[in-house]
Amino acid sequence: MPRFASCSIVLFALLLLHAAPAQALVDVQCDGDIEQTWAPGLKVLPRVVTYTNASDYNHCTTSVSAITSGTLDVTASSHNSCAANIGPSQATIAWSDGSSSTFTFQGVSANVVGNIQVFTSVGKVTHGRFQGDQVLLVNRSLNTDLLACLWPQGLTRLAGSTSLTFTRL
Repeated sequence: MPRFASCSIVLFALLLLHAAPAQALVDVQCDGDIEQTWAPGLKVLPRVVTYTNASDYNHCTTSVSAITSGTLDVTASSHNSCAANIGPSQATIAWSDGSSSTFTFQGVSANVVGNIQVFTSVGKVTHGRFQGDQVLLVNRSLNTDLLACLWPQGLTRLAGSTSLTFTRL
């Protein structure tokens, strides 16, 4: 057998033996409603504010049949403004089966899509159910609500829709 043919057979065999990389698996994907508040309200210039986030995820699709919903409640103080509205870097969601997941955020982006302001956060589950999963959190609110940053009391409330996805890599 010519040398080229034997090398080709070996390479072909190696390709057949090479396993395809594992697919990412969505452990849980939820949609719901969010209400965020700031006291005092967010202004154009930074100041210390108390932030609250109440998110109810009432529609969850998951690999764990006992989980049908989740609730996220966060209260934190930070130096913040409308221009640099970065919330807390850690949150815990309580699942309907009594378990919980604590996750941290490693990045946040904001985009305007039509008249909707879209905040996207990525992170990782650090404790509890789904530990190690990648987190994608997307909050949507009316873009016109952000005009309150120019009012004397500032932006005190945003409400809208939210989605949360935990993916096992």
